[in-house]
Amino acid sequence: MQLVYIKLIFSAIFWGASAVAGKILLDTIPPSEVTFLRFFIATIILGIIVFIQNKKLFKISKFEHIKLAILGVIGIALCYFFYFKGLNISTAFNAGLIESTIPLVTLALSVLIKEERIDIINAIGFIVAYIGVVIIITKFDLSVILKSSYNTGDIMLLLGTLCFGLYNILLKKFKFSFSSQNIKLFYIFLYGCIALLPWFLYDNKEGNLHWTFSSVDILCILLLSVGASVLSYVFFNEGIKIIGASKASSFINLVPIITVILALIILKERPSFSQIIGSVVILTGVYICQRGIPFLLTRRST
Repeated sequence: MQLVYIKLIFSAIFWGASAVAGKILLDTIPPSEVTFLRFFIATIILGIIVFIQNKKLFKISKFEHIKLAILGVIGIALCYFFYFKGLNISTAFNAGLIESTIPLVTLALSVLIKEERIDIINAIGFIVAYIGVVIIITKFDLSVILKSSYNTGDIMLLLGTLCFGLYNILLKKFKFSFSSQNIKLFYIFLYGCIALLPWFLYDNKEGNLHWTFSSVDILCILLLSVGASVLSYVFFNEGIKIIGASKASSFINLVPIITVILALIILKERPSFSQIIGSVVILTGVYICQRGIPFLLTRRST
């Protein structure tokens, strides 16, 4: 039993470190290459795991392939297009905090399509958290919104959370004839890679790609692809099976804290007063909201 808690802690560490690793890579490598390499490597690893475990890789109906392709386009291609484009412009500090609002976005979309009902606790948590987001984006200057001079990177990060919120809802609604989470994740990654390919090839044609990798670059790519995209999900799914979804999901609350700490230590990002206040308000709102809603898959394969 203790081993599963260690694995869940490592899941949180990998996910928390992903924004920092991504920010390091984006110093020399364009977003399209970082995104594609991450999921291309992860897809190969998951494919090997699935083949060894199941040997039924292609026994899936056409209709299920369509659903998996939709999940791959929304949850991988679109989500990470916005995420890495946003991270390239914004900070790992902001990325980690904005990403922590994914369960709130998921809840809001679920309410809109009448899949969930919102109560007063949910509503208060939602409002509080997004007041924090507004503080971070505007830096306490509301004229920023009127002048449209806010950080485009933060807006892209928000669009990424919207895509992943939609992905969460579709993942919950879509039914499959197989129970293996690894098979499902493999095909989602595969279709996500296919959807990302035009972006990757366009940058390659323009000569924007970077093919000389330092040891730090390689380490960061492996952390993103193997750690945050494969091991974290394998560990997290194992945790859900052994200790239940509610207890396993509580470890996700460590992720933004880990991101912020690593951004301070490794990237030397020094948060402004507005970022500190905004982060406290966001985490408070997320905590209030999560106390009042059932477990939702809140992590991206980020």
